[in-house]
Amino acid sequence: MDEAKITVLYDEGAVEGTTYIGGKGLSMLIDVDGERTLFGTGLRPRYLSNNLYVADVDPDSITRIVISHGHADHWAGITGLLRQRESPVKVYATADAWGEKKFLGTTGIYIPSEHREKAEREDVAGWVQLSEHLFVTQPMAFHSGSGNEIFLVLKSRNGPVLISGCCHCGLDHIFEAVKEKFGAYPVALLGGLHLLERKDKLADLYAEYLQNTGCRSLYLNHCTGVTGINRLRVTLGLKGVNDFYTGQSLTFQIF
Repeated sequence: MDEAKITVLYDEGAVEGTTYIGGKGLSMLIDVDGERTLFGTGLRPRYLSNNLYVADVDPDSITRIVISHGHADHWAGITGLLRQRESPVKVYATADAWGEKKFLGTTGIYIPSEHREKAEREDVAGWVQLSEHLFVTQPMAFHSGSGNEIFLVLKSRNGPVLISGCCHCGLDHIFEAVKEKFGAYPVALLGGLHLLERKDKLADLYAEYLQNTGCRSLYLNHCTGVTGINRLRVTLGLKGVNDFYTGQSLTFQIF
């Protein structure tokens, strides 16, 4: 039976006893349907380059890049990949996630001129099917109203698997969008939930919602934070709430 494999290439945590570098940001590699999708690139180009090397991932083997939103810790590492590639690669993001370089920094995804010809911009305005089993969601508005975020959904044998960058839109909004598209709530959730800074009340609401929707396979990292992960475990238990750090992988059966 065919499988999809998801590997964390960049996160604040990294597997001990390896030469992976942990740092602020998130990047996950999805191997499915004979293609490779890089979801996010982390913050530091050098860290991403190192972790690609440690994971034995040829930069030119990556089919496409998907950037969840315009915060630097999800895109600024992209030059670590582009400078090592021979061929151009498509970069999927919402139109408002792109920006320009200013005196005090950048306003969104910005690719220096020396690497720009290797990045083919693809603006996401609605659901996009990347391959037989992998989809990009429609843009979901931040609660703050300051931007949009996109997610990946893997169609596994047991149901949709949601892959999240930060979930700035709120967990219920993206879960309901997945159910409307696929007829079922996600059976597994990977990535960030933005529960840093001891957002205990929000974590408790998320835990109750996940319990009610039947999603009990969680593999969390990045902006979920250690305190957020532990708070979810109060309601959901240790078994279903897992750390998912740089160097770790998961496999899912597909049809």
